Amino acid sequence: MAAFFLRGMLSGRAFRDFLVDASLKTFGLAYIAVPLSYMILVKDTELGGARLLFFFIVIWSSDTFAYITGKAFGRHKFAPVLSPGKTIEGVFGGLAGSLVAAAVFNRFMNTGFALPEALAMAFLLAWAGIAGDLAESLIKRAAGAKDSGTIMPGHGGMLDRIDSLLFPLPIYYYILRLV
Repeated sequence: MAAFFLRGMLSGRAFRDFLVDASLKTFGLAYIAVPLSYMILVKDTELGGARLLFFFIVIWSSDTFAYITGKAFGRHKFAPVLSPGKTIEGVFGGLAGSLVAAAVFNRFMNTGFALPEALAMAFLLAWAGIAGDLAESLIKRAAGAKDSGTIMPGHGGMLDRIDSLLFPLPIYYYILRLV
């Protein structure tokens, strides 16, 4: 943070431009770093390794099945202004994929969840992942960008790869702490 201010003071730019630039960079760091830091907290809970892997399996399955189902059967737009490619069929495919993955993973790994808990957790995490994906789409639209970067051609950028992790991670941690 101090580096942003130092750079602003030395750049000779207008103060208003500096403030907007520093605010956006600070928001960007917090938007990504704070939610991802919850991975450490989840890992430190009881059965943390298995529960963190459960989290990734659920989110990745939701993303993958949403993409496959949306491409194959998607006809009805889910959020056309924010994410024109996202379909209602894809959303339901992603939810179904996350539930199946949660049930299978929970069956063969010791997550400490009863099956109904694992399914409820998967359902909630998948929806939170969709919200995270839509939030990232909102940021891109506001910035006038199609992709969040060019480091991964064809994938929309690095933020597009992790956007569905950002909202569910803190939610997952606090649910684990409460249960």
